[in-house]
Amino acid sequence: MGITRFATKANFRLQSGMIEADLGEYIVQYINDVAKQFNLGPLAINVETDGKGFIQKFKPIDVSIVIDNLIANAKKRQTKATSINFQVAHPSKHTIHITIIDNGKGFDEKIEDLNRVFEKGFTTTDGSGLGLYHVRHVLGEMNGTIEASNRQDQNGTVFLIRISK
Repeated sequence: MGITRFATKANFRLQSGMIEADLGEYIVQYINDVAKQFNLGPLAINVETDGKGFIQKFKPIDVSIVIDNLIANAKKRQTKATSINFQVAHPSKHTIHITIIDNGKGFDEKIEDLNRVFEKGFTTTDGSGLGLYHVRHVLGEMNGTIEASNRQDQNGTVFLIRISK
């Protein structure tokens, strides 16, 4: 219901679930108008953009699922993150990059290959191990990829999403 109200408020049409709009603008508006408003607890959510456009066909619900899942992972008590930042950049007119950085504990160093966090059923928490698996699947359908890493300069995790036309 919140997504429907947001999509209407932001002038995004939900025809057959697929719209053609500025994906970066949708992400920024969704985070500012929905994710922040429904965020309960101490996690600060921020979003920045370079302001360039990226018109793409996408399902708003899919983008919402990706954003919500990454926020939910940062909020888990095991990560102890107090902030999560989304950075939307357009390295070319055919590509959008979304970098998600939190200041939590980061991934356990026992995980030798961080690609495993996207495997079905893989979890280091009390979760189901389906969230990041689903995120990768959704992004694959959008001609996108996601990579995970630990922050090099301090505690936290980094996800890099790349979507191309």
